Amino acid sequence: MSLVQCKHWQGKKVGVDKIRELRGVMAAQNVKRGQFATTSTFTADAMAFAAENGVNLLSVDKLPQLIASWTPEQQSELLNVALEGEYWRPTCVNCGVKMVDRVSRNGGAPFWGCPAFPKCKTTMPMRAA
Repeated sequence: MSLVQCKHWQGKKVGVDKIRELRGVMAAQNVKRGQFATTSTFTADAMAFAAENGVNLLSVDKLPQLIASWTPEQQSELLNVALEGEYWRPTCVNCGVKMVDRVSRNGGAPFWGCPAFPKCKTTMPMRAA
C-alpha cells in the first residue's frame, strides 16, 4: 500500500514541508511508501528528504514518462477515470466538492470558488481558455 498526495501548482516548486507532511501521515498510518505528484517541480531539499524517507516524487516531467511506460490498456483505463464526470472543474481540497466559477466584485479575473462559501473560503485561480 502507498499513500498519495497531489499538488496542482504552476511555477511554484513543492518544498520539503509538503513532503514532511506526507511522511508524517505515512508514519501515523504505518505505511512505508508514499507518492507525491505535482504539475510543478520539487526543491532540492524536498528531493533529498523524499529519497531518504520512502517517498517517490512525480514531477511535471516524470508523471507523463511513467504513464507512457504503461500498456495501452492501462492508459485507456486511466483516461476513462480522468474524463469521468466534470473532470475539467477542480475539486475543493477542504470540502471535496466541485468548485464553481466566480467573478471578483472588483472586476478582477475570474476564479474557482468553493460552493460552501462563506463557511469555506477556498479559491483557485482560473486559467484562461
